Amino acid sequence: MSVTNGVPRQLRRLGLALVLLGALHATGDRAGPSDNVSTLSAVEARILVYISPVGQRQREQGTDIAMEAQSSAQLNQADYYYFWVYDAKRREPSGSVTVGYYAVNKHTADVWDADLRQPVSSRVLSGVQAIIRESRHIDRGTIEKYRSRPF
Repeated sequence: MSVTNGVPRQLRRLGLALVLLGALHATGDRAGPSDNVSTLSAVEARILVYISPVGQRQREQGTDIAMEAQSSAQLNQADYYYFWVYDAKRREPSGSVTVGYYAVNKHTADVWDADLRQPVSSRVLSGVQAIIRESRHIDRGTIEKYRSRPF
């Protein structure tokens, strides 16, 4: 595990991600919750996948995740960002580095395990989703409208 000033690298990254999200929240438009609703950025979607339970599990095992955006005519890219998530440190010539495929709803900040077709959640993920939703003015009505969109 890489350590700088007594702080593991993955904790520094997570801290930086949370600071950046806090800054985004602090500088966001102060209009009412239904005003100026906007979709998530690709960076916000990446952060959500990074802090999701799959990323946490990999870091607990002494590795980390990396991801690549996926695109295909078969994917609902109007409503979701898609990512191939892989083990960032595994460089074995045989075997798969794939951790899984994940989708992030651009309108709700929901994270889905695309292989299992199940939502992903954790305490940290829920907290960051709440910050993003507030900064993007995503209210219950918006979530209800877009949560059921197929991916």
